[in-house]
Formats: sequence, C-alpha cells, structure tokens
Amino acid sequence: MTLAGRLPTTRWSLVIRAGEASIPAVDRQLARQSLEELCQMYWPALYGYLRRRGKTCQDAEDLIQGFFADLLERESIGAADASRGRFRAFLYASLDHFVANQQRRENALARGGNQAVISLDRSLVAGGEQAFSAEELADAQQDPSATFDREWARCLIRQTLRTLSQEYTAKGKGEWFNQLAPMLTSTEITSKQREKIAKQLGLSATALKVAIHRLRTAYRQRLIDAVAQTVDHPTDCGKERQWLFEALGKPQ
Repeated sequence: MTLAGRLPTTRWSLVIRAGEASIPAVDRQLARQSLEELCQMYWPALYGYLRRRGKTCQDAEDLIQGFFADLLERESIGAADASRGRFRAFLYASLDHFVANQQRRENALARGGNQAVISLDRSLVAGGEQAFSAEELADAQQDPSATFDREWARCLIRQTLRTLSQEYTAKGKGEWFNQLAPMLTSTEITSKQREKIAKQLGLSATALKVAIHRLRTAYRQRLIDAVAQTVDHPTDCGKERQWLFEALGKPQ
C-alpha cells in the first residue's frame, strides 16, 4: 500500500515520512516535490524574518537558497521530532539552526553551490522585499519572530486567493472573482461600490449577496485546506487555523 493510501494526504505528512524504508520511489519523489512547493510558497516569511534580523537583501536571499539546498539534499527530515507536526515550526527552527552554523556568508553560498535549489519566481523575491519594507516602516521595533508569523499568515492567504482565482477562471468567472475578491479581505466596501460591482457583473442586489456569500464560503474552505497542507495530521488543522487568525490580529 502506498503512503497516500495509508495516511491523510497532506504535503507535510508526505515530506516527514519520506525517509521510511518502505516508502516507494514514487512517493519519495512526491515528497521532494511537496517540499519544494512548500518552500516556494512560504519563502517570503523566511525572507522577512532574516531581514528583520539585520541581514541584507542579498544575504537573506543567499542564506535561504543555501538553507533550501540543505533541506533538499537530505534523504529524510523526519528526525525533527520537536516540530514535525507543523511545517511552520519546523522551518522556523531549522532556519535558525542553519544560520547559526554559518560562520561567513561565503559558507552559506558554498553550502548550496552545486545543489539543486528551488527556482524562485523573481516577483516573489521582489514581493518579499516590498512586504518587509512596509513592515519596517510600520514598526521598526517588531520582533523578528512576529514578522515571520505575520508573513507566514499572509502567505497562506495569498495561496488561498490564488487557488480561488484559478478555480473561478477555469469556470469562466475570472472577472467575477476580480470584482468580488476585495470583499474577502476588506470590510470597507461601501454600498455604492456594491451597486457598481453588481451593475458591472449584471447582477441584482440579491444575486450579488448570494455570489459574495458563496465566494466567502469557498474562501474559508480553501484557507482551511491550505492550512491542512502544512500540518502532519488534519486534527492539527484547528490549532493552526486559530494561530493564523491570532497572527493576523483578526477574530475567527
């Protein structure tokens, strides 16, 4: 029986069990792919954390690439028992350990020099710096760990919105999503703005309310799904979701 047939299928549960001797090669490959995808998604959280700790833009990027190379070259990361339940906790602790072991920036570069690191979207890198700069202006004294938590939560939300956008576009409702999406993250939409959106979409006021309700329901479920992919077992999803809202400073 394959890994997917025995265990709840989350990206993180695939990754932390990749070192088991009984795991088929195809599942090992899926585990590596899952780790690469997770690292790509949450790269901005690590970047903001290192920048808050005083690293330059280039140093932070180099350290993270070296860190990812270190993760990807391991046959298993299942030994991280203290934080194996949550990818967020594992990544945070592992990055700290990696950075602490680097004596010079050149060591970090050499560590990942000939390794297969993830291919970063340059817009992601630019976005990470933009987000950090905004945080820097908002609160110059913010603790690095708080920066990490907040950016991690934002990564989850960005991933959720991206997934929803793809789903609506596939159904020929990409414009609907573009018009309605601001209502998911903002409470400052005026009645006049709603009337304008309804007119642009050719909907009545009642139909618009239904569309918004359906989108919010889908958003909440996709957000839960995104959180579930970062925990070892779905039962941990509730606690991680509670953490998410606390990190964003919003009620559930």
